[in-house]
Amino acid sequence: MFIGLDFGTTNSALAVAPEHGAARLVPVRHGAATLPTFRSILYFDDEERDPNGRPHAFAGPVAMDAYLATGADGRLIQSIKSWLANPTFTATSIFGSRFTLENLIGFIVARMIDATAEADALGEAMLAGPIIVGRPARFVRNSLGAPDTGHDDLAVSRLREALAGVRIPEVHFEFEPVAAAYAYEASLARDELVLIGDFGGGTSDFCLLHVGPGLRGLKDRGETIVGVSGVGIAGDAFDARIVEHAVAPRLGKGTSYASGGKTLPVPSWLYDTMKRWHQLSMINTGKTRRMLEEISQTAEAPDEVAGLLSLIAGERGFGLYRAVEAAKVALSDAPATRLGFETGPVTIDAEIARADFDRWIAPELAEIDACVGRLLDETGVAPDRIDRVFLTGGSAFIPAVRRLFSERFGPEKLAGGGELTSVATGLALAARQRFGA
Repeated sequence: MFIGLDFGTTNSALAVAPEHGAARLVPVRHGAATLPTFRSILYFDDEERDPNGRPHAFAGPVAMDAYLATGADGRLIQSIKSWLANPTFTATSIFGSRFTLENLIGFIVARMIDATAEADALGEAMLAGPIIVGRPARFVRNSLGAPDTGHDDLAVSRLREALAGVRIPEVHFEFEPVAAAYAYEASLARDELVLIGDFGGGTSDFCLLHVGPGLRGLKDRGETIVGVSGVGIAGDAFDARIVEHAVAPRLGKGTSYASGGKTLPVPSWLYDTMKRWHQLSMINTGKTRRMLEEISQTAEAPDEVAGLLSLIAGERGFGLYRAVEAAKVALSDAPATRLGFETGPVTIDAEIARADFDRWIAPELAEIDACVGRLLDETGVAPDRIDRVFLTGGSAFIPAVRRLFSERFGPEKLAGGGELTSVATGLALAARQRFGA
């Protein structure tokens, strides 16, 4: 059994490959249902403790159930992968107990394995032999678009330590877009030069490489890679634009209040935080709540400010996030959609046209396009030399994203398939090719 682990910003997945034949996903169980992926999310409830007296960590779909069942009284944590390359974040205190970043990642991976019907076999295989884990082409990038190798190394070492802590001692890494190439290659009858675009929750990664039946026997595929690049922009950034333009203005953004004889804007940092919903819990402090209560007394839009206060104090960010994500997904198939969200005094009812969404995400699209352009320039490969462009990940469904690539390479070259799972199956195939007989 050869194992691939895709630990993602939003979703994670496991896949296995036999000695011969196709790789397959290992589904996770949730009640009577089976799911192809496992949500990379944690929820801590102060009322439930483990044998050591620390708050119990719920993970994946169980975490979402617990969050909704308890009325959001606990602590919800998501997008943990996005902190891997941040040297300032080492640990957090949750209901009086300290958890390192590695602890949090370990909880997700361990709970995901436990949720499969093959937990015992997977655990034994991971303890006894190597597995391949996906990693972005670049965990972080500086303002000039150049790689920050030091932070990349930090992220890799942290991920390795997190997995060692849950009895996965021998970890090898593969670029996530390269893994997607393995999945794409399985269907090919001839060799091709392919550009792989992998759009995750936190990063968009690109790899230019040769794939095909003539290369499947190579143990080291490094020589087939022409170039890799990446940018820290993906699904989360697109969600943030919807929050900025469709949600925040309905919660007081751009309005003012009176203080000390002056008219002042409602602080913009509140709405910047809201763009990353999982950070809302970090500003749910007495100081922030008192500030918003005072602002609402003299606010130009008191009901909207009160709604913002309710959203923060009631830990309702996750529900809002689900509504925003649903609107984004709907816009991939429809020219317009309605974003609806209601909780307590907060009511968001916004009509969003795809044309407006495309305009909102134009800065992110420009950065993605520039990243691809740099990769082509650095490798000296002209667009007409590329045989196929394979796009994977949730944001690969966004029409404006696909349009970037159809305009540069031609619509006839675009390919896709298994957009949410191709990295995991590709990692299992990579493990077989690297470690098989």
